[in-house]
Amino acid sequence: MESIAPLVEAGVTLQVESARHFEENWLLDTHDLSLGAREAILRVRGAGKRGAITYKEKAPAGAPASQFKQRIEIETAIDDPAAAVMIFERLGFHGWFRYQKYRTVYRAGLPGRAGLHVMFDETPIGNFVELEGEEEAIAEAVKLIGATPGDYILDSYLALQARHCERLGKPLEDMIFP
Repeated sequence: MESIAPLVEAGVTLQVESARHFEENWLLDTHDLSLGAREAILRVRGAGKRGAITYKEKAPAGAPASQFKQRIEIETAIDDPAAAVMIFERLGFHGWFRYQKYRTVYRAGLPGRAGLHVMFDETPIGNFVELEGEEEAIAEAVKLIGATPGDYILDSYLALQARHCERLGKPLEDMIFP
């Protein structure tokens, strides 16, 4: 989905939770890429002078099956994203991919459902809408807009950028605005 219009047209009420803002994201790993080898990421996100450190890994074996992307995610707020990157570099991590976006976060109102967030991201390779929350709330929103699993994009921005660069005949490069 490239806009929030299908949700609004389906009657989902959206309340701005975080106004449009610029985000800079750095993915970090060890020199031997030990995080990537186990399908995990360490990300430092900056939005102005504030940000977050996030660790993500795939859902454990035996987790309930889902039609949506499931990850274990641990996140904490930070006051100085650039300093956090420098600390991780001193600890042996290095930044190997950077991506930028403008993000607006909405809280979605679905009848009888709570906890659904809608993120509208404007990136250098296109616009994307992410639904985050309880599986039942996501399924309800998807049903309301008439989306099918073939419509879902479960790839990360890294994977999307890698395919974009491949289509252009280029090696992977950071996904940043010109």
